Amino acid sequence: MTTSKIRFEHVRKEFLVRGKDGRPAQGFTALDDITLDARAGEFLALVGPSGCGKSTLLDLLGGLTRPSSGRILLDGKVIEGPARDRGIVFQQYALFPWRTAAQNVEFGLDIAGLKTKERRERALHYLDLVGLSGFADRYPHELSGGMKQRVAIARSLAYDPEVLLMDEPFAALLESSMMMSPRACYGP
Repeated sequence: MTTSKIRFEHVRKEFLVRGKDGRPAQGFTALDDITLDARAGEFLALVGPSGCGKSTLLDLLGGLTRPSSGRILLDGKVIEGPARDRGIVFQQYALFPWRTAAQNVEFGLDIAGLKTKERRERALHYLDLVGLSGFADRYPHELSGGMKQRVAIARSLAYDPEVLLMDEPFAALLESSMMMSPRACYGP
């Protein structure tokens, strides 16, 4: 029998939303009776129209919010909140503007207690992996949208989480590459 790495059991998520025209707030159901399993090593993509609950589902799995009912398990344990076993790449870059690209990648490694040299080496390795080896010492305002998103991906990969949650991680990469000509991307 194969056990689930991730299990959603009858998960429901409701939000309180502002009422229109001075009416009282009312409940809005974003997810209703979601049950699904994912085994270790599986790659799972959620596809659907904007507003259908994809980000809400990822926020629940990331422990950023709690379900209104049901439960979510990781390795058979109920998710109670955020933890280092889950890496999250948000739709927005969520980079610290006062940190360089390498320092942003090092952030989680610092919290994990890695020594300075090991943090730096790992950050440089993952920046190279996402094609940003020449940009380690650049600040977010010096990077394109796609580059910022690659820093966020490198940051999540660097501490090797068991589960990597990515909320539209390639949208900024596509947008930034579509705005540039091939010559601008690759040089003369």
